Amino acid sequence: MIAPRTNLVVWAATIILPLSILAGVMGSLRSTCVLGIVVFALASLVDLLLGLGKYRQLEFQIPAVNRVTAGRDFELDLKLNGTGLRGGAIRLVLDLPATVKPDQAHIPLRIKTGIENLSIPVKAVAEHRGTHPINRLFFDWISPLRLWVFREERPLRSELRVYPDLALEGRKIAHFLDRGGFGVHRQRQIGRGREFEKLREYEPGDSFDSIHWKAAAKRHKPITKVFQVEKSQEVYLAIDSSRLSSRALGTPTSPTTTNHESHSTSHLSPLTSHLSPPSTILESFIAATLLAGATAERQGDLFGLITFSDKVDQMARARSGSLHFNHCRDLLINLQARLVAPDFEDIAATLLNRLTKRSLLIFLTSLDDSVTGENFLLAARFLARRHLVMAIMLLPPDTQPLFSAPGVEHTDQIYENIAGHLRWAKLQELRKQLLQAGVLFHLAPGQNFTLTVVSEYLVTKRRQLL
Repeated sequence: MIAPRTNLVVWAATIILPLSILAGVMGSLRSTCVLGIVVFALASLVDLLLGLGKYRQLEFQIPAVNRVTAGRDFELDLKLNGTGLRGGAIRLVLDLPATVKPDQAHIPLRIKTGIENLSIPVKAVAEHRGTHPINRLFFDWISPLRLWVFREERPLRSELRVYPDLALEGRKIAHFLDRGGFGVHRQRQIGRGREFEKLREYEPGDSFDSIHWKAAAKRHKPITKVFQVEKSQEVYLAIDSSRLSSRALGTPTSPTTTNHESHSTSHLSPLTSHLSPPSTILESFIAATLLAGATAERQGDLFGLITFSDKVDQMARARSGSLHFNHCRDLLINLQARLVAPDFEDIAATLLNRLTKRSLLIFLTSLDDSVTGENFLLAARFLARRHLVMAIMLLPPDTQPLFSAPGVEHTDQIYENIAGHLRWAKLQELRKQLLQAGVLFHLAPGQNFTLTVVSEYLVTKRRQLL
């Protein structure tokens, strides 16, 4: 694309317009005025020809996949190649999505005669997680007399993957992770284990329930069964991406919760003051899932992922390793809440059909809706017959027992406290019903959701409930 610059318009108005008027008024100077106009037109034409195609042979390359973190500055490594060029300057701009803010509107660059793999850092920051294509690049240059501007477009094939920032949530659970110390178990186990290892002769102190009576009758002496702690257990985290997960996170007003949260996050300031917590319930689910998966791998367990709305949308079998973690992270990068209600009966049937080995199923969902809670209770009863089921939800704002608040300043707060108490009582009743069905249920207050998910998983592993 070729376009005249403002300089050309100004010079044309300064030269052509006065000479035209002068040629019309004074006939004796007409030939001189026409000659001046022709000289200006020729100079503009020569300037156009000198700049035409000057940098058309430039080639741009960018990595096919670029992985960055939301809310943090990053650099894209753009490579520039070209031979037989004339010296000059260009400006280039990457066609980035609206949620990615570049550090500069355009990047000025000096061009030398020969360029090979010139690295051009493109600084930007991504606001939200997701996958964004980078399909084209624009650049322009100016003619020698600065009268014309030439614009070119180059196609690109690149993808920008923006992952959620786990730094703030990760610091809260750092003390749960193994730091490479010595020992047999990463977490202290309670009990003798449930997985059969071998048989040995009876020794004083062995309990009678550990005697293998058939082997003792065959060998004519007491034989004891030896058990070991089960390793590589399968842990699945199921993320609810239905309509209730699209709600924004609220801030509880309970003084107990507020003090606990401020105590657990006091060590983050001021180093993490630039980090922001998750904005929606779904974002909190995603952060907790990834960090719980990293914790499970540190504990030697197999980590699996399930996302569901009105059905099971995505499922990754329980495995370990960095490749599997990256695969789960890629599955969650474009996860968005859908305006549908979860169908727990269909979800339970799908999981019972696909998961044959007993596993720990941790549902990150919202059960404060009465219909949703009842449906989950019915479906969880079937899942609990084969698997260990746990449900963890965020405590809704202002949901607390009556008289937990320090006081009221106006009459509206009385009704708000009563409504919060009714919501709390309903969740406590649901907890009792789930416990009777063999399902664990926990409420995570405020910013401690990830901390609760990881700690409850470790408690379950330490107690060998699975």
